[in-house]
Amino acid sequence: MTPEILVIAGPTGSGKSALALAAAEALGGEVVGCDSVQLYRGFDIGSAKPTAAERARVPHHLVDALDWAEDFDAAQFAAAALAAIADVQARGRLPVVAGGTGLYLRALLGAAFHADLPKDEALRERLRARPTGELFAELTARDPARAAQLHANDRFRVVRALELLTLLGRPLSALAPPPPSAVNAYTIVLDPDRAALHAAIAARTHAMLAEGLLAEVAGLLARGVTPACKPMQSIGYKQAALVLAGQLAESALPDAIMAATRQYAKRQTTWFKKVAAAERLDAWTVPDVVARLSKAVAVRSADVTPGDARPEFTRRK
Repeated sequence: MTPEILVIAGPTGSGKSALALAAAEALGGEVVGCDSVQLYRGFDIGSAKPTAAERARVPHHLVDALDWAEDFDAAQFAAAALAAIADVQARGRLPVVAGGTGLYLRALLGAAFHADLPKDEALRERLRARPTGELFAELTARDPARAAQLHANDRFRVVRALELLTLLGRPLSALAPPPPSAVNAYTIVLDPDRAALHAAIAARTHAMLAEGLLAEVAGLLARGVTPACKPMQSIGYKQAALVLAGQLAESALPDAIMAATRQYAKRQTTWFKKVAAAERLDAWTVPDVVARLSKAVAVRSADVTPGDARPEFTRRK
């Protein structure tokens, strides 16, 4: 039987993490992260990683799971998330998948992805030595369909797409499609008003800087993390690294992060429109949504004592 899970998704700053935490507490659940940066150890402030106190309130999975140099793609995420979901369910608890990485979410919810694709680190390094604009232009000429799916400045994925084109000798879309996997999910997508979202992004940006984002990035670089690695190319980290390298004025850092975050949130919203059978909310309060979820998810009553598994959860029919 496919896993039954609760999914809470939405763009950066929409409030999905707070809602997921409250829902997991109310429904006896555990959070399974769906964030491509929170996976990496040491990338805390810029990824808005759940705090130690929040993780003490509710167990979190797929957070602090990787070192900075480790590769991780959508197919690997889907496999890891399914394993985490099975672990949570085996203890009679509700998996609450929460995050804003649309590609990962689509992989988990049923989009087919090829596994065990070839890699060539030497080729990748040669590609990384070239300007991003040049790489994107080549990808557009060789695989316009894949280029249309990516942002022109998404250096990591552009490099990977060209690497696969070279190694496979044809676009990935030309391969026979892999069999899709699917999970039975109750999905909520948060889609706030643009003005409210932009205000939340601004507040979040200033909070991250006040919490010490620049110091965090300086510490990562001092420990040998390379600016070109995948998590360091994410929003906030990339701009902070530019400041530390003298390529961006510190006074310009807040605006640079906010502009990039707004652009990313717009792309996230586009991704989440492709998630089928989702309940979309443009206005809500956490208590109201938790109350609604309590009606959608039934708790199978059981007498438990401290240390026992929590009751099992099943969807209402």
